Amino acid sequence: MALTEAQPLVSIITPVYNGAAYLDSLIQSVLQQDYPRIEHIVIDDGSTDDGATAAVLQRYPHLRWWSRPNRGQYATLNEGLAAAQGAVVSLINADDEYVVPSAISAALAHWKAHPQADCVYGRLLYIDATGAPRLAQTHLAGPWPPAWLKYLCFIAHSSLFVSRELLLDRQLWFDSTLCCTGDWDWLIRLAEAGGRFSFVDRPLSRYRLQADQMTQTRASRIMAEEREICRRYGVSYHFHRALSGLASLHDAAWLGWAVLRWGGPAALVRRVAAWRARRLALRRLAR
Repeated sequence: MALTEAQPLVSIITPVYNGAAYLDSLIQSVLQQDYPRIEHIVIDDGSTDDGATAAVLQRYPHLRWWSRPNRGQYATLNEGLAAAQGAVVSLINADDEYVVPSAISAALAHWKAHPQADCVYGRLLYIDATGAPRLAQTHLAGPWPPAWLKYLCFIAHSSLFVSRELLLDRQLWFDSTLCCTGDWDWLIRLAEAGGRFSFVDRPLSRYRLQADQMTQTRASRIMAEEREICRRYGVSYHFHRALSGLASLHDAAWLGWAVLRWGGPAALVRRVAAWRARRLALRRLAR
């Protein structure tokens, strides 16, 4: 999709549920962008935090925001897509951030240089709960064939910018029956609908890694949904799990090297022990 305007409006869509803790940081990361034409849509998906999320939103009169009863993350994203007015849309969660100040202008400049693209995506950076960058940055985004998305999701939606025209023409809405893996399913359908992807080799967003709060119900739901997505698109679930395992090993190796380099052997031993404890806990939950 060639961008017909010199500076097309970019619609940023954020679903939020009990997200007061990090919502300010996200909104500020949007305000600090040097791109001049942005609308930021934030939908409060029935937060139950005694008005804390709404109180944050009320401090920013430039936002398009509203609250309503809880419908789930993917139904909320669909609502935001339907309300968006921009030629370009981007989706970002309330606890993540854009790289400032030039993430959006960099994505749009790349799009201008590659006018055949329908979607532009970049890398992401991992940060911790305080916003500090992780020692090792191991996100596997790259200029890979879009057909590979059905085997492993290598695009972060917070670092993706998409033609709204394409989404509307092909009716590419999120599957609101999914709870945890709807972004992966949506990206596969975006590729299978003929979306032309272009990769910009720089970080565009920051993804916040938080303490694992996985419950047995959620762990089982993720595995069930991954199996369903593999079935939908004719992919071996075991092959998908093998690729996911290799990606996890890549992440663990680079992170281990970084911890050893900066913290020494004792820090590495502590990190490995914590990792083993989390893995054992997740295996118990998934049974």
